[in-house]
Amino acid sequence: MRKILVLVFFIFVVLLFGFFSAVFGEMMMSTVGVAKGDVFRYSYTCYFNSNNPNAVPPASFSSINQTDYFMISVTGVSGSSINFDTTLRGSNGSSSQGVCSMNVSTGMVSVSGYGGPGAETSFYFMGRNIGMMDKMFSSASSSPTVNETVMMSYVGGQRLTDHFDTITVLNGTTVTSDFYIDQATGTMVEWRQQTIQTSDSVLTNSTQMMKITASSIWAVPEFPTFFVPAFTVALFSALAVSVIIKFKRKRPAFTERNLLRNLWETFFYHFFLLLFGEKND
Repeated sequence: MRKILVLVFFIFVVLLFGFFSAVFGEMMMSTVGVAKGDVFRYSYTCYFNSNNPNAVPPASFSSINQTDYFMISVTGVSGSSINFDTTLRGSNGSSSQGVCSMNVSTGMVSVSGYGGPGAETSFYFMGRNIGMMDKMFSSASSSPTVNETVMMSYVGGQRLTDHFDTITVLNGTTVTSDFYIDQATGTMVEWRQQTIQTSDSVLTNSTQMMKITASSIWAVPEFPTFFVPAFTVALFSALAVSVIIKFKRKRPAFTERNLLRNLWETFFYHFFLLLFGEKND
């Protein structure tokens, strides 16, 4: 009997070790932090101010402030490449769609249709778990680096976020773009672009902003799916031990030699006994 219990325990340990090795190995090897079916929804707003009373905002600002939401839907992941659809939904029911792909190792982006404002289209995603001063795109010959890592509040919780910015100055116009990307998933959570124009004493400020408002990957599951396979292994190992113990108790003549021959024959019988209890004779 002791040999049987040791064997069952050994099989359980091997299966459990194999499961966790596969899970953690995949987590360590993968650079992509999202999966097919993940959805990210953002607000999209802008504002304009100037000390010139005759200045008017860009024509696009009127439609931007009529945005209901901007949404990214991941349609597939292959290696370092992420395929995703984009949707800009207006408050009047109008919509613009795009079909896009991005490689988080090289930073290469492909957009068909409407992919979003041009400045932030290239930074919807990057590799997961990239830290301060690391390259955003590890295989790119020229890649921006993360300026800092900060805790930010998004979708009802604090998240460790990578921040980097770009500044361009040309002909009296300064364009500053700030990007905030969730470190655990490599997903953009906020983008802000500020354009300041100066001419003599005239100062004009135009700003566009996107900020995540909802995400399917940050919903807390009722039962962690990560533990389902491990729980299954443990359950069937426990059932096997229980079957052996019950069988030995009920049939003393049962020996180790004919155990394998009779185990399947009696397994389901004892399985139902474990679930529903012993029958009263």
